[in-house]
Amino acid sequence: MISIAFIPYLGAAFLFPPALAMSVVGLTVFVVEALVRRKPWIKIVFNTAKEVLAVGLGAAVYVLLGGRPSVSEFQYTIPAVLGAGVAYSAANSVAVSLAVSLTEGPGFGEAWLGIYGGSMVYDLFATPIPAVLAYLYVRWELGGLVALTVPLFIVRHIYVQNLRLEQSNRELIDLMVKQVELVEPYTSGHSKRVAHYARTLAKEAGIHGKQVEQIATAALLHDVGKVYEEYAPLLRKQGTLTPEERKLLESHPVRSAELLMTITSLRGPVEKSVRHHHENFDGTGYPDGLAGEGIPIGARIIMIADTLDAMTTDRPYRSALPFERVLDEVRRHSGRQFDPQLAELVVRSPAIRRLVAAQTRSVAESEQLASSAPHHLRSVERERAAV
Repeated sequence: MISIAFIPYLGAAFLFPPALAMSVVGLTVFVVEALVRRKPWIKIVFNTAKEVLAVGLGAAVYVLLGGRPSVSEFQYTIPAVLGAGVAYSAANSVAVSLAVSLTEGPGFGEAWLGIYGGSMVYDLFATPIPAVLAYLYVRWELGGLVALTVPLFIVRHIYVQNLRLEQSNRELIDLMVKQVELVEPYTSGHSKRVAHYARTLAKEAGIHGKQVEQIATAALLHDVGKVYEEYAPLLRKQGTLTPEERKLLESHPVRSAELLMTITSLRGPVEKSVRHHHENFDGTGYPDGLAGEGIPIGARIIMIADTLDAMTTDRPYRSALPFERVLDEVRRHSGRQFDPQLAELVVRSPAIRRLVAAQTRSVAESEQLASSAPHHLRSVERERAAV
């Protein structure tokens, strides 16, 4: 989603010729980024160049489609305004997505969908706002600017408060996940890996936008109910669980869902995906014995993601399985434990294969580091484990 700062930036394209609009916006962005926000130089240069390019392209399209930039008489056509907005947004999204793709690893398409895929409609409907700003400036000068900017700053303040609330919720979620890992330490990092698998598999299944993030959040929190004290002895037990102990452990999806329902933003799809992530596709799972399409899609995805991570990481009772063996297991349980369509996606997904390969390398490097550690350090670690 483009920032509210795009309003005066694109508004410059409706007031000044392209070259002048680029100069004004470029100087403004540079001063704000360098002196106000004090960002690193690489970000200052990138953000300045990105805005200059986007405004220049928007201004050129505006003129090309019949718009006449002026500070004394505002004349516009709807195609020119919409065209300028689309060009500005496209240039911004391509530049940012390309930078994310080059620096953080995902493909360009994946980066673009993750950042802008859910905001295209918003960007289109927001396009006329800079034109309104330019019109009010031409008509009433400073008074016109105040008439528009004051409500916009109020809206921005509300938006920032919502972002802070979301950040607080995210920090609470991270704290809950860390607490689970303290109870079940040998699965350190498990929840985050399951969330990565779930997000990738959801996108491979054609799911987009908010639903992908809901599934990833549910995957991150799928075992959060294990923070309850009654599960700790079961999670640390070395031998086989008794039928009573297994029944108690199988209650953790329900306890997890009940815990998530205390947070308003996690009710609904997130809570339901967590509750049902141990339901088998053939109806033999728990807690409610749901089957097939009756199982929420998020829960079906988490079921596979959870199993993938369990099979591809070392556990106290066995070493990680080779990826081809994992695929054999996915095929074998397709239609019984797993949704067959999702199982087929896992088998043929290059993205899943890359994630597993990266995890396998990480485990191997950790084991190599541990084996090369000095003897006295390894002894300390054994003593700590014994405690």
